[in-house]
Amino acid sequence: MSEGQVEERLRTIELNNALLAQEVAQLHQDIDALNSGVGRGLWIIGGGFIAAFEGWIVSGGMAK
Repeated sequence: MSEGQVEERLRTIELNNALLAQEVAQLHQDIDALNSGVGRGLWIIGGGFIAAFEGWIVSGGMAK
């Protein structure tokens, strides 16, 4: 290989490496956003169960 071919190959590899690094960073951001949304949804569902249980206790629970 000539020196020019080696330099061109090195540029291509560096470009591909930079693109892959950006893609990995983007995927990390997407996963973090997804985890945040899932966590928020679980808190809402859990809060709903707690509110329903409290309502059941306040309305008399098993005394009915």
